[in-house]
Amino acid sequence: MAPREPSRLVLRNDLAELTRLAGWIEGLTRQDVSSDVSFAVQFCLEEAVANVIMYGAAKGDPLEIAVELERDAGTLVARIEDNGRHFDPTRAPAPEQPASLAEAKVGNLGIHLVRSFAHDMGYERLNGRNRLTLRFVEARS
Repeated sequence: MAPREPSRLVLRNDLAELTRLAGWIEGLTRQDVSSDVSFAVQFCLEEAVANVIMYGAAKGDPLEIAVELERDAGTLVARIEDNGRHFDPTRAPAPEQPASLAEAKVGNLGIHLVRSFAHDMGYERLNGRNRLTLRFVEARS
């Protein structure tokens, strides 16, 4: 399978955008990936974008969020880029206590769930922008 051009979606700083993000992901992955991978990609991107929206900027500050998906030979790479506060989710410590609903509500649990679904993830800060890269690998039958 030849590499494809990445697909890109730009989101507003609004949690209602998660519905648009979910539909966009489903449309891109419906034909090409298993339902397990599609679910993992959708879950991880929604969780990551929700955290960017909730914690990435002070109230009233403009926040630019772009999501990109790229598919190549059994691998799907997702990138989330934003101009919010500097935060490297790959360095977030594991929760000290077992996960609870209270932890999930304040976003403390999110990055640990993302780690459990993505094959790997990386973070970089470039020109004042955060870029989180998540890689998902299709299981070979």
